[in-house]
Amino acid sequence: MKYGILLLLIAACSTPSSKNVDIGPLPYQSAGTEQFFLPELPTWANGSLSAQCARTFSVRFLDHGPLEKIHALTFNQRVELQTQFNRKWKERYAGGTGSLTPQEESVLFLEALEQVKGGLKDLRFPANLPLNIVWWDNIQNEKYTKAWLQNLGNQGNPVVLVSLCTDVSGIEAWIAANGLQEYSFFSMGAESLNPTAADNTIKAGPMMPLDAFFPRERTTLWVAGSVPAEFPSGYNVKTVEDPNVRKKR
Repeated sequence: MKYGILLLLIAACSTPSSKNVDIGPLPYQSAGTEQFFLPELPTWANGSLSAQCARTFSVRFLDHGPLEKIHALTFNQRVELQTQFNRKWKERYAGGTGSLTPQEESVLFLEALEQVKGGLKDLRFPANLPLNIVWWDNIQNEKYTKAWLQNLGNQGNPVVLVSLCTDVSGIEAWIAANGLQEYSFFSMGAESLNPTAADNTIKAGPMMPLDAFFPRERTTLWVAGSVPAEFPSGYNVKTVEDPNVRKKR
């Protein structure tokens, strides 16, 4: 009798089941890209004290250490990678449901990494030429800014507009709205900010990597007020002034 029951149990266990068992979605398998990111800034810290602004988008900071160690990227390539990723992230985020999954962010990062390693660049600036960097945030709403930039552009040297508050698309929209496209101004936005400086030291806050692209000996930095803490030191600094005020002196 015992053997009969045992045989019945073995037969039941060996009989194929006609039902498919739903085990639910498979867990996300990380591609390991999380190690290349620094923590995202909280909303209250996502801005610039120097420019007295709050950014309307989140800048995703890359961790330069692992990128240099694992992928052997130069500092300029690391800045380029973060810039491209932030632009892709903003485009995909704005055009989607309002959030990206870890898988989607990983795909964006790997796409940008492949492009950077292949030599594609978003940050293209004139080389071996004297140029002018203009801190754009503090003059964008001044009445004299358009005329002042036209005068600077007519002097012949390239002009780069830099923002700590908005990205390149925001600067370009302002250029178009003010009819300044003919001057072919260059731009550099907040998507390139990172606490790692060009000498690979970690700063207390995000820095604009001007010295990675603009040699100090050939560059004039124009600011209205004090030089922002996010800018590297050592540049020849000149003050942006209202031409009408200067004439009255």
